[in-house]
Amino acid sequence: MTLQIPEDVNLYDELVKQAKAHPKKVVIEDTSSSYTYSKFLIAVTIMSKKLEQTIGNDKRVGLYLPNVVGQVIVLFGLFKNEQTPCLLNFTMGTTNIIDCIETASLGTVITSREFVKKADLGFVVEEMEKQVKVIYLEDLARGITTFNKITGLIETRTSRLKKKAPGEVILFTSGTESKPKGVVLTHRNIYANIMQVFAHIEIQENDRIFNPLPLFHSFGMTVGSILPFVTGTKTYLFPSPLAFREIPKAIHKDKSTIFVATNTFFENYAKFATKEQFQTLRIVVAGAEKLQNDVRKTYHDKFGITILDGYGATETSPIISLNTHQFYKVGTVGKLIPLMEAKIAKVEGVQEGGNLMLKGPNVMKGYLIHGQGFVPSGEWYNTGDIAEIDEDGFIHIIGRLKRFAKIAGEMISLNKVEELALECFGESKFYAVCIPDKRKGEQIVMFTTKSKVSSRDLKKFIKSKKMSMLYMPASIEIVDEIPLLGSGKPNYWKLEKLAKNQ
Repeated sequence: MTLQIPEDVNLYDELVKQAKAHPKKVVIEDTSSSYTYSKFLIAVTIMSKKLEQTIGNDKRVGLYLPNVVGQVIVLFGLFKNEQTPCLLNFTMGTTNIIDCIETASLGTVITSREFVKKADLGFVVEEMEKQVKVIYLEDLARGITTFNKITGLIETRTSRLKKKAPGEVILFTSGTESKPKGVVLTHRNIYANIMQVFAHIEIQENDRIFNPLPLFHSFGMTVGSILPFVTGTKTYLFPSPLAFREIPKAIHKDKSTIFVATNTFFENYAKFATKEQFQTLRIVVAGAEKLQNDVRKTYHDKFGITILDGYGATETSPIISLNTHQFYKVGTVGKLIPLMEAKIAKVEGVQEGGNLMLKGPNVMKGYLIHGQGFVPSGEWYNTGDIAEIDEDGFIHIIGRLKRFAKIAGEMISLNKVEELALECFGESKFYAVCIPDKRKGEQIVMFTTKSKVSSRDLKKFIKSKKMSMLYMPASIEIVDEIPLLGSGKPNYWKLEKLAKNQ
């Protein structure tokens, strides 16, 4: 049977359908609360009324909240009110946050006093308040009266599908190259991606998703927070992916079966986890950055887990391709999910592969550009990734087009430089960037947290592989830690800045 996505999708209506079908089933939990479908729908109904009274009919509303159930309640409350949530990345600097507020023309941002205090973000909120009205979740909750609760309960019991106008959600790119762009995803984009994943990999009714990724991360939002209200699969929200000791314990306690993280995060969890803590995990997916062979091997040998490489982008809601236990090829990011098409466009100077172009029902509506407004997506979405698709349909990501250095007229993949260092030294603790060079155009600087690294050994290794010495970094810098983005990816922009200063 061919997968078909309806034209009219509203995610609030999907919640109502699930709540009517499974009222008493627990659907979402965090470290301090647990909600059945029925309880969640009542909370959403009450919250939607409070939002209506407090915010009025603002078209777009900013959310600056941690990874807790309260944020998902606000998200669906806004869906019910036909307003667009704009999920602000609290790991961005103050300037980028203000840029996001301006890009989306926000008048209101919802945050939490407890969160702002714990995360020490008071200075960011102070800057926000110069631009927008800031509303605190605690004040909304305190303002809920007995009358609100009774009317909310009555409305929930009589709630019917709204058949509302197509809704949207706005996420923001990290803004490491210029001002952050708003990515406009429709409810249909997100719903399509969930259905595509269900058609691609076997997710069961009793599966339990463990989600430490924040909602401003597209996977944290789509799979970790919205999927349960479309499919009936439970999710557990953990407030931070950086709690390396606590997360294995929480997975064990929840008996989670699905877990998604980045290579960097997986490497750190492995240091503290026991085999027993990970024994219930059935589907473990790595995304956002390349899964390194040493991390893959650690999970296979220590935990008996095969990590499945996946690939996605905020602009595709986010999942594009995924290895499965049935169709798996090491070194690839799997096959395209159903209803997606791909083509490879040649790039001058790049010998292997080309620019990966995509289309499908999960591809964004378009961008919000600072100072320009909405720019619709073209027929094909340009990923900016250099890739190859093999004869079996598996996608090999060679690197970001921006992750190539042009040295003496040659295009050198920075990902390949990192891979050579990994092969040579046996650890995936190497991060390459390029900076301008008066003589050769650009030069490569590599950062590592590994002490006692010999340039001579790497040079010998590159020669032994019969590869060009252009792959040899101009310098190798040892640092205490590698800066990360909120998504868990290495922050190459910060490393590039550091390289230029040195």
